[in-house]
Amino acid sequence: MRLARRCAIVTLLALGVAVVRAEPADIPGWQREWPPPQKMLQGQDPAQVQQFLNWSAALAKNPRDVNALDNRAVLSMRFSRKGLYRSYWQWLAAKDLEAAVQTNPKDFYAWHNYGDLNYNSGDLWMMNDHSNAKRAVWAFTHAIALDPRSARSYMGRGWAYLAMDDTAHANADFTTALKLDPGLRPTLEKEIASIRERKGQEPAARGTLYQMSRYTVEPLAHSKEECDRYRGYWTGGECRISQALNPGPVQPNEGQLRGGALR
Repeated sequence: MRLARRCAIVTLLALGVAVVRAEPADIPGWQREWPPPQKMLQGQDPAQVQQFLNWSAALAKNPRDVNALDNRAVLSMRFSRKGLYRSYWQWLAAKDLEAAVQTNPKDFYAWHNYGDLNYNSGDLWMMNDHSNAKRAVWAFTHAIALDPRSARSYMGRGWAYLAMDDTAHANADFTTALKLDPGLRPTLEKEIASIRERKGQEPAARGTLYQMSRYTVEPLAHSKEECDRYRGYWTGGECRISQALNPGPVQPNEGQLRGGALR
């Protein structure tokens, strides 16, 4: 045990040097406005970090290397589950998978993982925007066309359908998934329960966001200094007073922040 631990420490130190030396220009697809690679890779599994750097080096040599695109995308998806940079890693994974299917439209793994990525990215439920779920369905459908016996692709597509309240298509996919692989039942049912729990919380969350978006305009305040006396927020030439803690009826001079309607 002690020997294994010492080896792990040496490996970590070696990888730490590799990460520090990794510049954005060395990693294809890295955006200039993002945090530096060593910061985003901090705290990730050292072995996976080295794999990520190796696949990035392969892509630097050949941007159309589908195997490198597929594998680096999987690592980025894993990195997105840990730390503060979820959206950055998901974006990088999406670009790799999109490049993979453009290079090889018959790449089953890229299509399936692109569906999984979009489903796990979630939707803007507060705006009733199901763009990610729709892309997930689209990608899983391509994966299924390439491998009709992919139980996990049916399962993923079923979850995306359920997230859009399309119960009929969801149940059909769940049935097919379990026929192909009965062992998926615990995973499938656990996520179904999670989806239904989130759906059950949405009405209350919408109400909270609506309440937080309400404000009235104080007509007697004509400057930031005057607005400060009313404990308001001066913007757009008016003094806005939050109604977030006022559950009463709509006031005559009430407005609403953009996106607050949530219809």
